[in-house]
Amino acid sequence: MKAVVCLPTRNEKSSIQIMIDSIKKLKLPLFISDENSTDGTIAIAEKNKVPVYQRDGKGKGYGMQKAVEVAKQLGYDVLATIDCDCTYPAEKIPELLAKIDDGAGMVIGVRNVKNIRKRHRLPNLVHTWAINILFFRFGSGKWLHDINSGMRAFRLGKIRPFKSKGFDIEAEITTRAIKDGLNIKEVPVEYEKRVGESKIRIKDGFLILMRIVKERFLP
Repeated sequence: MKAVVCLPTRNEKSSIQIMIDSIKKLKLPLFISDENSTDGTIAIAEKNKVPVYQRDGKGKGYGMQKAVEVAKQLGYDVLATIDCDCTYPAEKIPELLAKIDDGAGMVIGVRNVKNIRKRHRLPNLVHTWAINILFFRFGSGKWLHDINSGMRAFRLGKIRPFKSKGFDIEAEITTRAIKDGLNIKEVPVEYEKRVGESKIRIKDGFLILMRIVKERFLP
């Protein structure tokens, strides 16, 4: 298994050095999928000799599309992604990769719902329940627990191209993995208060729900 880690970024100056240091300790290759950061994020990455690739559009979905594209071009067969805001523990990445090595097609870092910000908690529960109910017949009966998690790893050869442009990307990745019959596993992870400003908005919650419905009823 040849794995690489990607940090999706957009103006993450206050957190990127911490994340780079954490991942470098794991001795894993790393690159960044950036969205035209103007706050010094790119300079910090370049100072640390971390390759930076610019997305083809605005939104986290474009960031994931670029991450998959670059990882494939570089010859990797497994991609791990983690939000660049210090909320997820980078030291858990090897545990996700170990489950991939053990036969999983995708591994999701699952947060304790009590640690999710209150205004994000209910939407995340709604999205997770929606996927579990709407896609139950596609899967093996597994109940997923955190479909919006920004920390996951997956086999690149098993995932079809993404369409999502924004924060509905995690929902799309999850639903496609279910429809394609991937063996999805979960790893409990800690979840801390983010460093820097959150970019997700109320409208994104509706966007995610719409993506789930579309993926269920469209090819």
